[in-house]
Amino acid sequence: MTSLYIHIPFCKRKCNYCDFVSYAGKETLIDQYVDALINELHHLLTTNYLPLSTVYFGGGTPTMLESRHFAKILGLLTTHNSPLSTIEVSVEANPGTADKAKLKELRKLGINRLSIGIQSFNKRHLRTLGRIHTSSEAIRFYHDARSAGFDNINLDLIFALPGQTLDEWKKDLETAIDLMPNHLSAYNLQIEEGTPFHLQKLNLPSEDIELKMYEYAIETLMASGYKHYEISNFAKPGFECKHNINYWKNGNYLGIGAGAHSHVSGKRWANPDSVESYIGCGGGYVSNIDNRFSTNDTVTENDKRESIFMGLRLLKGLSVDNFQGFEKELAELIESGLLMRENSHAKLTRKGLYLANEVFEKFV
Repeated sequence: MTSLYIHIPFCKRKCNYCDFVSYAGKETLIDQYVDALINELHHLLTTNYLPLSTVYFGGGTPTMLESRHFAKILGLLTTHNSPLSTIEVSVEANPGTADKAKLKELRKLGINRLSIGIQSFNKRHLRTLGRIHTSSEAIRFYHDARSAGFDNINLDLIFALPGQTLDEWKKDLETAIDLMPNHLSAYNLQIEEGTPFHLQKLNLPSEDIELKMYEYAIETLMASGYKHYEISNFAKPGFECKHNINYWKNGNYLGIGAGAHSHVSGKRWANPDSVESYIGCGGGYVSNIDNRFSTNDTVTENDKRESIFMGLRLLKGLSVDNFQGFEKELAELIESGLLMRENSHAKLTRKGLYLANEVFEKFV
């Protein structure tokens, strides 16, 4: 079983914190880009890496595409794969990039999960982040998605924003919970090189306040009926993101589009970041694609390391059998109280959740 990730690198405006492969002002290339996607996808779908277990449109802002673009891509998937109605098909969406009519069209095309990038309901913080929408527009977008027939919706939020107080974060979280989404992702802000935030002197919350924000999110969401199943992700029962779970379990996934990464049987590759280069080579250097798949099933040490630190992101952890060759690191992490053994699994403790990067560094 293989997951498919489709990268859409177009945005109306690049956010101040974003280091993903995304570009503003290149909308005129969308038609050519979708043609390149179709070219790459057609080749991949004839190499016997089927059936697909999940499909995920990420970005960028996938809802910058028109309905006809989605119809073209999903039509090709339907031709080669089992009915899309039997699998999870997710699309990331930003308020201000689709109206109710467009959302209805996307739902009719077979998209059954929507991940809405809200990030904050606070006017000041939205402006600081560089978002294109207001709080009221975000709430209206959510209700439009419900009216359009989406019964599996995730909301993305970010905490530890510049100048953000604990009370402001509580208000953001409570507003999100009142909307009753099926899934919530709560990420602490990361300052990445090459972003506008990296060049600015920011008034960030202290580590103590950031920890309190995270603790509040865990306690409040769990008390509201959400299962904490991954470090930053919470879901109502049965609404965990299948695509991301496959990723965290280091499963097989194909990535198409500019900057997309793939992992099949321990072998990894990536497409060029440049939209123009991707279009120019017809979609991910298709001429070399067969060589990418000429691999054996031997799991390298790097792949094993990644399987460990990715698997530990899940709250249930992973089997201690996965730590063969890393028994010393496992013992040290248990001794320091960052990991614990539960039956045949090793998992993060509450302390380990707060200090997860220290755990992962053992396996990088």
